[in-house]
Amino acid sequence: MGRRLEVDRASCFGTGLCSATAPRFFTLGPDHVAAVTTGELTDPDDIALAEEVAECCPREAISLRPA
Repeated sequence: MGRRLEVDRASCFGTGLCSATAPRFFTLGPDHVAAVTTGELTDPDDIALAEEVAECCPREAISLRPA
């Protein structure tokens, strides 16, 4: 089963850690809030990277949910 990244926009502080670590999954908008730029993740390496980014988010604004 695939996974989907989500960003809690209210919690995002715009540090840019996610977009620096996984630029193909995230971008920072003009408001300096992270946005997900990918759909469902199915590759195990992509899922592992997404889990790592979610765990490293200093505001815990990133989550990985079943797709």
